[in-house]
Amino acid sequence: MEKRSRPTARQRDHKVSVPEITATALAMIDEHGMDALTMRGLADAIGVTPMTLYRYLPNKDTILAEVADLLWRELPPIDPATTGWKERLTAMWQQLFDLMLRHPHAVPLIARGGAYSATAGSDTAGMLAVLKDAGFPAQLAGQFVHAASALVVGYAFAHLWQHQAQSGNGPQGPAGAAPTPPDELLDYAQAIGPFTTGEFAATLELIIDGYTRELPQPTTTS
Repeated sequence: MEKRSRPTARQRDHKVSVPEITATALAMIDEHGMDALTMRGLADAIGVTPMTLYRYLPNKDTILAEVADLLWRELPPIDPATTGWKERLTAMWQQLFDLMLRHPHAVPLIARGGAYSATAGSDTAGMLAVLKDAGFPAQLAGQFVHAASALVVGYAFAHLWQHQAQSGNGPQGPAGAAPTPPDELLDYAQAIGPFTTGEFAATLELIIDGYTRELPQPTTTS
């Protein structure tokens, strides 16, 4: 089969679109990481000149904003059969965690979605509505969202770093060999083991249950 050459910039100038630019940028981030995304590299991957990209999206930040919105649109709607507020919260955060596992190099974009993505903003509003309907005062709702956000981002990065270490791509710093734990802690430390995907769900349940206990109790009249 004859190998097809990559389209030239002149051939592609009239065909490029914002969705194609966005999808190509996400593919580059997924494969090589966010630092690998440059306007020139993106233009080369699409087969256009960098100037063509600037006519559609004027700078890298606008491209990242489009990528962030594309990522947040991957989140499926919550099943209408999921009626309890705890179940809805669990499903929302689990889906966000799964999204980060699918796109580990894009975790910073997903985590800052509210700054980039209108879809992220509307999803956050939906989350707050669930908390408000469950009886969370605004301050307690804020504390919960901050704790759950730290949990999902922390676990997502932990899985990324673990994957990098297992594939031999971890940091090569000068720290040297790790010290051996004392004998009484050695078996305990070795039993801790690596991160597993089920840990996130279990820890999220603990956080939700903990904040549930902080909810104001309804007053009763005698």
